[in-house]
Amino acid sequence: MFWKKPAPTFNTVKKSNRQTRRQRLMYSRILLLSIMAVAALLVLTVLIFSVCLIVDGIFGGTEEPVQPPTVTDQGTNTSMEYERITQANQAIRQGVLINVNSQHVFDFESKLNLKNIKSNRANYQGEFETYLVNNGDWKMDAEALDAFNAMMLKHYEIFGEENMICITSAYRSYQDQADLVSSPVSPGFSDHHTGLCVAIMVQHGSELRVPDSDHWIYQNCHKYGFVMRYPDEKKNATGLTYSYEYCLRYVGVAHATYMAANDLCLEEYTAYLASHTTKDTPLQIQGADKKLYSVYYVKADGDLTTLEVPKNYSYTISGDNISGFIVTVDLTN
Repeated sequence: MFWKKPAPTFNTVKKSNRQTRRQRLMYSRILLLSIMAVAALLVLTVLIFSVCLIVDGIFGGTEEPVQPPTVTDQGTNTSMEYERITQANQAIRQGVLINVNSQHVFDFESKLNLKNIKSNRANYQGEFETYLVNNGDWKMDAEALDAFNAMMLKHYEIFGEENMICITSAYRSYQDQADLVSSPVSPGFSDHHTGLCVAIMVQHGSELRVPDSDHWIYQNCHKYGFVMRYPDEKKNATGLTYSYEYCLRYVGVAHATYMAANDLCLEEYTAYLASHTTKDTPLQIQGADKKLYSVYYVKADGDLTTLEVPKNYSYTISGDNISGFIVTVDLTN
């Protein structure tokens, strides 16, 4: 006699269906809760993002960002049309990027375009002196002085007469350097001979002090084409053994932007250009002035050097006072 499985009763079927419905209801609730959780997370993300944008608009939208942009990309000038020009090799001793230090002497036959600082000092609203000059005879390269005046106008606009900047040294002739007994730098080897250097102090009451390391001028000078000429941590590169961080050097906005962003002194920067860039592999720099620049190095060769320069863009040429020329192309015009 075979055993037969009993047929399901009505109550058994009803119980099974009830369990199935409960499971489906539980799965539905879990799915609904999951969807609600994801939706809530998305809403929260949007809210946080919106708050960040508002805060950034209130507190981060100033004209004076502390950190310059880091620009390190190289590229090829594929659309550039070139022509050939020649430069006498003596010209490597002229320009805003020349190195004058213990290893490289200044060429006093170089033509300088100097202006008296005090008589050409910028005035705010045509009335208020924007900075002080402790010697009425100080002079400066005309292009560098224009840039310095623009920087001082902005400084005065922000700070007024509070802690005024004072120029304590600028262009020095051979004899000026020889008469400066307090300086260990021999005549001919001072960067002040270029007319591109300016030493600054800050007035506190009746005395002058070295600017603090976080001073506005250090944080913003690259926007006007200036860099710290002798950072303390770069003494091995600059060859200057004493502290002279309050000396600013004009190099132009493109180069100042790159040097500040990549923590390079003048010696390191020109050495980098000489070893890493050519016309076909230039350095592309987005300057603090919002312009795009292309920079490349051409090594001097013989008495005359042939350089390929763009026909359809404006450019400048500076020697490095060592071995070649640096071409800076403004790609925005």
